Amino acid sequence: MLAKVVEGRKVGRTLGFPTANLEFLNPDEMPESGVYAVDVNLRDEMLRGVLNVGNRPTFGASEKVAEVHILDFARDIYDENLDITIRKFIRKERTFETSEALKKQIEQDREEARK
Repeated sequence: MLAKVVEGRKVGRTLGFPTANLEFLNPDEMPESGVYAVDVNLRDEMLRGVLNVGNRPTFGASEKVAEVHILDFARDIYDENLDITIRKFIRKERTFETSEALKKQIEQDREEARK
């Protein structure tokens, strides 16, 4: 699935998990809502990540979006194209009571994606 990195709300970085917000070049390829372990190809560099697709209900958002947290990665990649391959479905999207509960779950998602 090809996607372009676009400007987002920058909420992930405030939680300690920066994400690349994605605009799929073919919108029909956007996966169903949920959290996935993925491989990310950035200019022939293979990386691992966690893809979140959904409405981000914990933050009161309603528009369906996709964002990927690339593991062990801290570079500016705005306007880059990523080729994303889903390796595994991790869990369904859900609402968390607190940002701390969300952070704990994201850490578990990251560990699952590392496997």
